[in-house]
Amino acid sequence: PPPSWSRIRRRHRTEMPDPRLPLILALLYPSTSALDALLAEGNPHDAQPAAGCCPAQALPPSTLLLEAAALSRQADTFVRVRTRKHGGASVPVFTFRQPARLSKRELPFDLALVSEIDPSGITEVPAPAAEAADSWFTDYAWSHFVVCTGEGTGAPKHLGWRFSRKASAGAAGPASFVALIVRAEQNEAADKGAVRAAAPLAAAAA
Repeated sequence: PPPSWSRIRRRHRTEMPDPRLPLILALLYPSTSALDALLAEGNPHDAQPAAGCCPAQALPPSTLLLEAAALSRQADTFVRVRTRKHGGASVPVFTFRQPARLSKRELPFDLALVSEIDPSGITEVPAPAAEAADSWFTDYAWSHFVVCTGEGTGAPKHLGWRFSRKASAGAAGPASFVALIVRAEQNEAADKGAVRAAAPLAAAAA
């Protein structure tokens, strides 16, 4: 015989997903774009990071060179290129090491390329021409050090390099760009907070 309405209702309540489930899932598994960010804190090998030193560190998404992965790279110093989210955009982040012929330390750097930076508080220090030609991006010379020297910022902070196109460049590309030293950070504090907030809900739903 067909089941009674009360039995159908009981079964319906049992099989219906908990209405709190979307909230629990959203808290436990937040979107990558909400967590990822690029921070332009300057040279990580300096004594202290340079967070908030100059407006150039703001990294507005509109200035990021999103097609930069197509640029020619120096084979013996290139480590990898990864995609990171920043401001909703997928950004190529390059990792290079200094060549031993220029620095015995061969320090690694992660770089995001931007078309231009806010010049407020910035000093661009010319690089020696012979060394500048030995470049991570082979169609470009690293023509200037980009240094934050704004008032009230303390010691000068090295933020990155300006790259200027060589006369011998073969591939298409911008006349110049700035490679800012970055690190990719996930908002771990927000992530942990979301998990803590979700835990009572998950326990209640169990």
